[in-house]
Amino acid sequence: MANTLDLALQFLTEDMDIIDLSHTLEEGIPCWPTHARFGKTLYESYRWGDVACHYQLVLSEHSGTHMDAPLHFIQEGKAHYGMDRVGLNRVYGRGVRIDASHLGVNGLLKKSDITTWEVSHGAIRAGDIVLVRFGWEDRWALRPHDGDFTRDWPGLSRDGAEYLVERGVKAVGTDALAIDAFNSEDNPAHYTLLGNEVYIIENLCNLRQLPDFFLFAAFPLKVRDGSGSPVRAVAFVERKVS
Repeated sequence: MANTLDLALQFLTEDMDIIDLSHTLEEGIPCWPTHARFGKTLYESYRWGDVACHYQLVLSEHSGTHMDAPLHFIQEGKAHYGMDRVGLNRVYGRGVRIDASHLGVNGLLKKSDITTWEVSHGAIRAGDIVLVRFGWEDRWALRPHDGDFTRDWPGLSRDGAEYLVERGVKAVGTDALAIDAFNSEDNPAHYTLLGNEVYIIENLCNLRQLPDFFLFAAFPLKVRDGSGSPVRAVAFVERKVS
């Protein structure tokens, strides 16, 4: 009789497809104006007679598809800690995709929008990881053509963030540059989520390929006192039988 591990491996490898939710890290990717830009420098090369190929990477903790640790916005208290203290059980679980691509520039996903979605699609449960598709990934482009992506994006409202905290979710993701809307002046979603140890994942992609519910994982680098980390975010979805 198969043990639990065998059953899990069979389920993931035979019955599920993997969808990559992370943008490729490459020079010229969009970033917040004050953040370090991603760079890649060749240090060893076969062409130079070296026995191996080796690049140096220079990047921000918030380069590309990445996760925010609480201390990114929380200055003190229980939630003031970095990426090395993020529990691994908090970065995988049942994923929930909410399509909010109908929102316009600087639009806000509010509590009422989320509860309306739940009536039609199903309840958000404690331990879920909620990903919001604003359709902003369609604007992703390398510099200098990244202007449409790096301005006017929609975000999560204060009451929307408070509601997700009440529901007990583990993390909230977006396909935009940040979880707060571009024109936000006080970053209520960041403070509300991170202050309650609900992690934030930004710059996701391929959210249009997801069903309402799926298995999600996004493991960060273990950076001591890090404010964030790039992640390789993936979704496991049930394979469709043709």
